[in-house]
Amino acid sequence: MSAALRGRLERSGALAFRKVTPVIRFLSVAIIGVAGFGSLLVSASSGAASANSSAATNPNHSLAPRSASRRPSYAVSPNYCTSDYSIAGQYFVGVASVNYASAVASAVLAGDENSACSVYSAIGGGQGNVASGADAADFSFIGGGGFNAITGRYAFIGSGYFNESYGGYSFVGAGENNFGGGPGSFVGAGGAEYGTFSSTQVENNVANGFDSFVGAGDLNQISTTGNGSFIGGGGYAYASGKGSTANNQISGVDSFIGAGDKNNVTGSESFVGAGEGNSASGTASIVAGGAYSSARGAYATIPGGYENAADGTGSFAAGTLAKARNLGVFVWNDNSSSYALQSSANYQFLARASGGFYLYSNSAGNVGVKLSPNSGAWASASDRNLKSNVVALDDAAVLAKVAALPVTEWSYTAERGVRHVGPMAQDFYAAFGVGEDDRHITSIDEDGVALSAIKALHAENDRLRIANARLSKRVEANDARFNARLALLEAKLDRLARPQVAGLDRSERSQGGS
Repeated sequence: MSAALRGRLERSGALAFRKVTPVIRFLSVAIIGVAGFGSLLVSASSGAASANSSAATNPNHSLAPRSASRRPSYAVSPNYCTSDYSIAGQYFVGVASVNYASAVASAVLAGDENSACSVYSAIGGGQGNVASGADAADFSFIGGGGFNAITGRYAFIGSGYFNESYGGYSFVGAGENNFGGGPGSFVGAGGAEYGTFSSTQVENNVANGFDSFVGAGDLNQISTTGNGSFIGGGGYAYASGKGSTANNQISGVDSFIGAGDKNNVTGSESFVGAGEGNSASGTASIVAGGAYSSARGAYATIPGGYENAADGTGSFAAGTLAKARNLGVFVWNDNSSSYALQSSANYQFLARASGGFYLYSNSAGNVGVKLSPNSGAWASASDRNLKSNVVALDDAAVLAKVAALPVTEWSYTAERGVRHVGPMAQDFYAAFGVGEDDRHITSIDEDGVALSAIKALHAENDRLRIANARLSKRVEANDARFNARLALLEAKLDRLARPQVAGLDRSERSQGGS
């Protein structure tokens, strides 16, 4: 620190606290107030004009300094101080047990082996806590606990063990082995109970990204690339401690994990709500919950379920073993089979529901279509009780219109190579005037027209059948009369022929006898 800066800080005093965040400012002002009052008491009682000698103001400072073997290996090594500030009234040490306050307006209230080494830094109590020197932890505060270290300016550690705040404006509330590494980062609490002192720090809850947040839990970690990201809590599976593998992890910018266990977000602006073993690696991808699901496509969505995958951009997968492998697809799979249902082309809509599909188009849920289990055809709601303004049709007129209706073979312009047969919607609407408009034909209307025409043909066939029966009877009667007359004529001819033959025989006999 330059002499000019030190002099300015000494002159400005409490005015500098206006820069501190509300929580830190409140705590620092309170402790420094106590520090000033305590220093006056010490000065008054000792009558000494100078406090250069630590033994004069703090007899216990004659104890041996803390052993280096008792100091943990922090992520950012703090600078320890071994003496108090040189000017009386500018620091405060309340309980002298190898505690040091070595900077202007620094203070240690109580505890053992605590070091407030930075300007306007303060330590409430505990053991082995340090607010690093060389201006690294200016305006910082440690409430208590053990072996907590602040190496960032305007930082805060409430309590706990082996916690670190090495990012400026960072906050660690409590817990164990929690790191507030990113500037403006926050770790509330949590951390497994490792139980015994170790010279090697184990990362537990970590907020290393700028303005990142870890609320609580165990082994929840936001990396240095996870700026603006959030982990609420979770990691209960590691609550017994002594784990070494990160639980919920974020490395994407502006991303979110609410809770759960072993969830991982690497995509920026991505979201995992809760659950276990879920991952969101696509940009702005979402896994709301469930287990062992992954949203790898950008803007992909998984609302929950089990072992679902949304790999395509803008894809959606839900249920169980739903695999949205392609661009813009929707896949829903029920839990009736151990086989996955997966897309095979872009922009597909796939769903498996072995109990049937029911699609309703009204709020009452009684108008629509259904696909029954194991069926291959849709059934439309056609209950008489659902219908009004029922009017009988002139089937013969319908048949005449059908006869005049153009029916052609054609292809949809967007469906290349596939042929269809049917009328145009405009012609159908002009002929029958049914349906919502002249651009669509519903299957129920087309089927109804066909049935009416069939009825007209059936009636015409009945008339023809009756006429044919009558004609057949007439023909049979005529045949009978004809046959009868023919028989009479044959008999008459036979009679006429017989006398001539007999006369001829007599003449021949007479001539022969003469």
